[in-house]
Amino acid sequence: MTKTVVHVTTLEQWKTVLDVWFKQGYIWFDGDKGYLEDIFKNGGRYLFLYDYITWSASNYNYEPFIEYSEFMAQQKEDNKMAMVYEVSQSVFDELQRIKAHEGISLIGAITLNAQLIKSIEIGNKAILRYLADDPSIEFKVKEQLYRLSRIDDAGDKVYMRINGFGTPDWGGTSDAFTATREEIPRWTNPAWEIEKVPHGK
Repeated sequence: MTKTVVHVTTLEQWKTVLDVWFKQGYIWFDGDKGYLEDIFKNGGRYLFLYDYITWSASNYNYEPFIEYSEFMAQQKEDNKMAMVYEVSQSVFDELQRIKAHEGISLIGAITLNAQLIKSIEIGNKAILRYLADDPSIEFKVKEQLYRLSRIDDAGDKVYMRINGFGTPDWGGTSDAFTATREEIPRWTNPAWEIEKVPHGK
């Protein structure tokens, strides 16, 4: 029975989850203690924690899983570590502008930008704590991810995914394979087009 299943989308997230588990004394099922970056680069997106660590390209057993952000929130509760929120570049820039509050008090800057703050899907408390320089809250720019799409014979747009056997396949946006701009060209061919993944997807 699994203790935790975590879905990651970037190599940085992959490494962070492994760092946490390595510090807790867990190792890979074969005894390895490395990051095994090639596994991530070849489609590994789910990390499983049993009495050891293992991985898969998909959640083939449909086990309950958590996203990386939820995993980090749990770690914050357990370890009282800084909570890191990933946002788009434009949101990050707006938060920096409000935080600088040039020519006005911080309260004034928050009041003037109340609608913007409410529209950010993080939660007002975390944003206000960040703006007030709470060291336990951090914001960083979400890494831009890409996916591969094509038009099928029926005229529908489909996306490349990695099936339970680790083989490229096709499906909808919910399980589309995503990767960085540097990595995604390794998976393309003349049938697929590279497109940006909208933030929040």
